[in-house]
Amino acid sequence: MLTAFAAALAGCASIPDSGPVRQGAPIAQRNDTLDLDFNPSPPAKGATQDQIVHGFIDAASSPKNDFNVARQYLTAAMSSSWNPNESVTVDQGTGRLYNQLSNGPAAARWQVDVTPVANVDSVGAYHGVSSTAPVSLRYDLVKVDGEWRISVAPNGVVIDDPTFRAVYAPQTLYFYNASFTYLVPDLRWFPSRVGNAATRVTNAVLAGPAKWLVGAVASAFPPGTQLALPSVTISNGRADVDLSSQAGQADALTLQRMKFQLQQSLGSIVQSVQLSIEGTTQSVEDLSAANTPIQDPQVDNHALVYRGGQFGLLTATGVEDIPGISPKVAALHPTSVSLTAGHDSAVALAQGHVYLVRKADAAAKRVDARPGLIAPALDNYGYAWSVPADRPGALVAIGADGVQKAIKTNWPNATQIVSLEVSRDGTRVIAVLQSGASYSLVASGIVRAQGNLPASLTEPIELGLGTGRPLAATWISQLNVAVLSNTGEDNTAIALQQIGGTLNSTGGPANGSTIVGASGLSSYLVLTADGSLQAPTGTGWQAQTDKLGALGTQLGQPQ
Repeated sequence: MLTAFAAALAGCASIPDSGPVRQGAPIAQRNDTLDLDFNPSPPAKGATQDQIVHGFIDAASSPKNDFNVARQYLTAAMSSSWNPNESVTVDQGTGRLYNQLSNGPAAARWQVDVTPVANVDSVGAYHGVSSTAPVSLRYDLVKVDGEWRISVAPNGVVIDDPTFRAVYAPQTLYFYNASFTYLVPDLRWFPSRVGNAATRVTNAVLAGPAKWLVGAVASAFPPGTQLALPSVTISNGRADVDLSSQAGQADALTLQRMKFQLQQSLGSIVQSVQLSIEGTTQSVEDLSAANTPIQDPQVDNHALVYRGGQFGLLTATGVEDIPGISPKVAALHPTSVSLTAGHDSAVALAQGHVYLVRKADAAAKRVDARPGLIAPALDNYGYAWSVPADRPGALVAIGADGVQKAIKTNWPNATQIVSLEVSRDGTRVIAVLQSGASYSLVASGIVRAQGNLPASLTEPIELGLGTGRPLAATWISQLNVAVLSNTGEDNTAIALQQIGGTLNSTGGPANGSTIVGASGLSSYLVLTADGSLQAPTGTGWQAQTDKLGALGTQLGQPQ
């Protein structure tokens, strides 16, 4: 039951309509927010089996007091063993099917079929689902002192999407890339306004990244580090975090990184963090500027384009050259280009071949001439990623020496690959894959070998793809990706997927062909098949320029 608390307005016996106007006292300002919460009802005396099953599922939408109300629908044994935190099944709330499978005077069995739209696992990681097949949940009931109670229930909770968004809140945890030069976000969902949020987030950071990021990111905390005390205390906006003895292995720089990692992860809750180890306060300085990692890297607010025989950043007066890069790229007449944040390397697709362009080299180097190559990707370590459209498993990384090194993929069912792009921090990759007539958008972590050479991809997670036939995918921030799809004739749509979060869709420009992440008024730009650069504006699209041969991807900008 949704309960909103509102102030009652006391009426006056009469309102004066004559006499002088007098200035009243100033109205007190209140910053209180309206606290909306779900307060389910406990089981009623004499409740039927149907009411008990319905009531339990509804009551499990409230995590207050360790799901106290929901546990009242269970037998004592089931209440003590039921683990509501194992998972959250999010559905639309409509279309649930309740079926009584068996019935007796003292025992019964029910099945509830729900159609999930997402799942949240035990560590708070959110996963959208692609299948519309219903999920069956079984509930056994018995009589306890003359009242029906649930003796067998699946772990986890079922909650409709609107209620989920009101009861659970996203929280961004942070880890590092392997070289500790970038912060990598890891979005989780936790019950809001329940318990100590700082403790919950700290424990999640100490437990490590989501499964699909293991091996791709690093934590500053030594293995096995836990909280020495049951909870994190907060005083005057500062979180006091007492860590177990394992943290004593850390040197001064590691302690600084530990503090910074927690400060960023707890940034929406506290202003600062104080570290202790087994009760002993640590004097930990802030990271120096040289050791502070880049967080949510932004790209130049000028589009990267190949236009009129020139390659560079599009300005109001023309195309601005990138020293040591632009002439070499322009000479290739590329159809696809990616540029490192330091503007020292680029990768291009031209005449069906992949070229690596480095400021340090005299000329572009052809590094892949296999047939059917898709637009290559680039990472900020300077490695080109190249793969033929009909051989997704033949993905290679190519460095300055021009040697192709195989990257072990985890796409066993893919028969085609449409699009590939590496995140700006170099820890993750997104790919649009095809299997038969079906398409999917997946994200994987990147496991690197010596010299930061990409070696393998972690087991992927599937992201939302939207409708239509996908044409291209791009990173628009550290946590958000966009997919451009053709939806019939010259119509397009753009799916905006938050990794670890929700999917939204919007209309794209006519004849859109390529999408890239951007900065400024829009987080993405689209190139059309006839060379028009389009930017979203209001409810429509506005042409920025025309006659483009390529719209490039930027991995950041020089620091």
